[in-house]
Amino acid sequence: MLKKLLMMSLAAFALAACNDEADEGVQYATSNPEIVDGVYSGQTMHFYGTAKVTNTKDNSTYSDPEAWFEIHGDKGLVIYMHQTRFAPDMPGQEMRIYRIPYTGGEGASLTFSAESFIPQAKLPNETGGYDYQDFPQFMLTEIEGTIDGTLFHMAFTCMGTYRMEYEGRLLVKK
Repeated sequence: MLKKLLMMSLAAFALAACNDEADEGVQYATSNPEIVDGVYSGQTMHFYGTAKVTNTKDNSTYSDPEAWFEIHGDKGLVIYMHQTRFAPDMPGQEMRIYRIPYTGGEGASLTFSAESFIPQAKLPNETGGYDYQDFPQFMLTEIEGTIDGTLFHMAFTCMGTYRMEYEGRLLVKK
């Protein structure tokens, strides 16, 4: 009996030590105070989820289970896609959609869509630093997205070939 109790205690301790949410200082939100009656406050929202990419030419797929998207902005949504990639061998790219208009929904929801949009990528500048610059080579088409409470869904096609479907949940700092 004592041996069982000791083993259960060690197992509980091991599980607590492996809790990534506690180590990283984040947790999933249970509500979204940044969107009220379909109006976005402009405060930064971080979403963590899965990006699934399908190459429409050869039907190959790639999945990133740790995709991190960030949203903020006061004149339209600015959607940051951190270390985004469309294939396993592609280096991660910092990209953003700058000021895409949205339509407010009911409660903590909104939607957005566009036939096409030129994204921006974080690229070297003339002074030796980096800044976001238009990146027409990665033209996005068929863009659609929703935030419904704490859930964020976004889909688009990049370069006419890579169809990305993203599903993420809102994070909050502890």
